[in-house]
Amino acid sequence: ALPEIRTLTLTYALAGADCIDVAADPAVIAAAKSGLDAAERIAKADQRSGYRRPWLMVSMSAGEDPRFRKAEFDPAICPKDCPRPCEKICPVEAIEFAADFAGVRRDRCYGCGRCLPVCPWGLIAAHSYPTPIDAVAQQVLSQVDALEIHTHVGEHAAFKDLWQTLQPWVGNLQIISISCPDGEGLINYLKDLQQIMKVPESAPGKDLKASAIALKTKSHHVIWQTDGRP
Repeated sequence: ALPEIRTLTLTYALAGADCIDVAADPAVIAAAKSGLDAAERIAKADQRSGYRRPWLMVSMSAGEDPRFRKAEFDPAICPKDCPRPCEKICPVEAIEFAADFAGVRRDRCYGCGRCLPVCPWGLIAAHSYPTPIDAVAQQVLSQVDALEIHTHVGEHAAFKDLWQTLQPWVGNLQIISISCPDGEGLINYLKDLQQIMKVPESAPGKDLKASAIALKTKSHHVIWQTDGRP
């Protein structure tokens, strides 16, 4: 819920976080910025030397990504004698069987996938709901400092389409992070993304096999976040 997002953002900001990543949703961004504003006021009142307002980052997806999926099932076909392990295992209480509502509350579900394997009848599925980039790019990217793009090896076309859509708005960002899990062809795929983004080659001594490589471009840094690779 939005109040919790504000509170968590405030807490992490005062704890010294450098960058806070949230969903590319205008309401979520507004809640996070409210938390950052509150943290800044507290730091000023406490005369905290060295306090720096964290960058606010949003995540977007090039192609399908589990971070942008939601659990779904039809409660009408659930057996009445089911012990409902899905309801018990959900960490955010997104699954409910109440008198006024039954099913998955999408505003709570964040796609962790815990409920999928525990359903005795295999009735729960996960469906992707990627951010409608063309509709919110300007509204979202004009309010944040950083962007994380989630992708997978082989998603060249999806990444290119996304990058072309975002291109007018990325110039003012401080950080762009490309998150890609390990897999066959990873290094060649990241090099292909370099060409799409027109990012200069890494400096001598650097290697794309590293878990995070910061490269300086004209207006922002790029981090290659290769999830799962040592």
